[in-house]
Amino acid sequence: MDMQHTVGRGIPAISYEQLFEHYKDKIFSFAWKILRSKMDSEEAVQETFLKLYVNFERLDPAGSVSSLIFTTTKNICIDILRKRKTKLTLAHPMMKHEGWEDQAAEAQRPEDVLILKEASEILLSAIEKLPKAYRLMVYQRYVLDMSMEEIVDMNQVKMNTVKSRLKRGRDLLKKHMEKG
Repeated sequence: MDMQHTVGRGIPAISYEQLFEHYKDKIFSFAWKILRSKMDSEEAVQETFLKLYVNFERLDPAGSVSSLIFTTTKNICIDILRKRKTKLTLAHPMMKHEGWEDQAAEAQRPEDVLILKEASEILLSAIEKLPKAYRLMVYQRYVLDMSMEEIVDMNQVKMNTVKSRLKRGRDLLKKHMEKG
């Protein structure tokens, strides 16, 4: 990225247009990994840069602009997911992890399809009841099909934190499913 240093401070001065050109594709890819929707990803990019534009004068040039942009995008994507209130269907990516899609294909009777659908709704409901830290990472890993590295980058935590939260989240899900 072409940056000019401000006189006397040694801090890079960059224009809004330069930020947009540099980050627009990266932000779209990042949002796509979370939202899996072109329209929602484009909305996330627009909203991110709108917030950046409104607050551009208040940005600290010495701070990490990249971190700010990706954190803003992550929060916007989470808001979009909350608005969407994703429901698990038999074709949902999470079902692929659990082998449900194959079972659905084998299910010939409408009753079997209904049973599988109800099970997916129960599972999503159980995920929603997890504590926030576990819920987000379980959702990112098993519903959004994000890699562990992507979860580390998105949440700005260490790999061991992701691993432990996923394990604890799975354990809580298992307990909830056994009760219910």
